[in-house]
Amino acid sequence: MKIFLIGMPGSGKSHVGKILAEKLKYTFVDLDGMIEKNALMFIDEIFEKYDEQTFRKLETEALQKLPDCDLVVSCGGGIVTVKDNKKLMQGYKVYIDTEIDIIKERLKEDYVRPLLKKKSLEQLHQERILKYIDFADVIVANDGQIEQTVQTIIQHVKEVNK
Repeated sequence: MKIFLIGMPGSGKSHVGKILAEKLKYTFVDLDGMIEKNALMFIDEIFEKYDEQTFRKLETEALQKLPDCDLVVSCGGGIVTVKDNKKLMQGYKVYIDTEIDIIKERLKEDYVRPLLKKKSLEQLHQERILKYIDFADVIVANDGQIEQTVQTIIQHVKEVNK
């Protein structure tokens, strides 16, 4: 089974994904990392040298190249901006829902995401919230303890696999 984690930048997809994959004994894939490796460029370089549309194309190609095995995939925050990506995400899609204030705190110490140079976190959230909900099989809050978030996802996965 493939478990796809979607949500805003800074929502905790990668952190949750690594722990979830370890607990389930699945392989963890960071889709942005896969894109960087394939393109031999960092994400912000792709945005600067080309544009968002080129990045989204690379993102879709990366989805198509995922191996056919048990995976936890941390998707980029904007994966939901390309509707056809939903069809490629064959598996269980979990929207990691995190309060904007918590995301802001987490991103303080992180690099500035390319789209956050042009838009506020609130604008991105407003543009994407309905898309996250549309893509998701389940919505899981990640406002408190990461262990609790992981356990909640595991419970949902067990229900699906019954």
